[in-house]
Amino acid sequence: MKALRWHGAKDLRFEDVPEPVPGAGEVKVKIVYAGICGTDLREYAVGPYMLPPDTRSITLGHEFSGVVTETGEGVTAFRPGDRVTGLGYRYCGECYCCKRMQYNICYNQGFTGLTVDGCMAEYLVTPDYSCFRLPDTVSDEAGSLVEPLSVAVHAVKRGNVQAGDTVAVIGDGTIGLCLVMAARAAGAAAVYVVSKHEKRAAKAMEMGATSVISNTADPVAAIRERTSGIGADVSFESVGNNQAAQLAVDAIRHDGTTVIVGLFEKAGQFNFGEVPLGEKNIKGSSIYVREAEAVIAMLEDGRLKPEGLISSIVPFDEKAGAAFEQLLTDKENNLKILFRVS
Repeated sequence: MKALRWHGAKDLRFEDVPEPVPGAGEVKVKIVYAGICGTDLREYAVGPYMLPPDTRSITLGHEFSGVVTETGEGVTAFRPGDRVTGLGYRYCGECYCCKRMQYNICYNQGFTGLTVDGCMAEYLVTPDYSCFRLPDTVSDEAGSLVEPLSVAVHAVKRGNVQAGDTVAVIGDGTIGLCLVMAARAAGAAAVYVVSKHEKRAAKAMEMGATSVISNTADPVAAIRERTSGIGADVSFESVGNNQAAQLAVDAIRHDGTTVIVGLFEKAGQFNFGEVPLGEKNIKGSSIYVREAEAVIAMLEDGRLKPEGLISSIVPFDEKAGAAFEQLLTDKENNLKILFRVS
């Protein structure tokens, strides 16, 4: 089968590889759509980033929709012909966190497309617990976005967003805009997005933002102006840099909550002065547990409408690697690119 494989920074190769065979507890999926995640993009640009440092080559990707073609021993929840999407985690089930159903922070966690071959291929083999059936009313395109939407829904749960809350989202990437939709679905009365790109700002408004604030202005002052001077109830950092994290904490009210969702490449300095004085709360949010089930329900009833995130759908062929360069060099005009695999 064909697969898009990472061999190093800026070195992606469209190659022939053996077709995988499902083992016990696994399903084999014929991929219809595969999405490029921000993590995949970082591996392309500067990797190994989250890849194990000794990785020589691997098939990237963990955002997909597809059709089950085969199941391994012990799999009863799926059968050939089922339309599915999936999550990327692979957990041990035995560690301290897994025994508390915190599978997203498993001490022995692996991840599709990072520690094992991913979905940028004609077929993927993945654990049955990471697969979720798609109803007929949810398109393959929307199904391929369940994974990033699950990241956002989990983060909104971590932030305990309540009906009527005011929310600030720092960042205008895919996860940032998924956070806008997830916060609205949770009942947020207002969602303010701090954005760097003009066209993504317009997309944020389409996704449900109340207003967009340029990161070149004074975002904290703008958020406080819109919240009677006190700040947002909950903020989300989705960029992964020190400036955005500081902004997220500064933007919340006393006893408000900041959720750090972005992944950081570098250590940085942080002013914690307002954290004890304003009794501000800072939480981390790591991927998801089983939020895919809730996401699919919200896709089905229309509370989430993510198709507008898709910038383009491109063929899965020997030119597939060009989509990574397109995302890396033209962030203004590109947000989410999908490969049409089959």
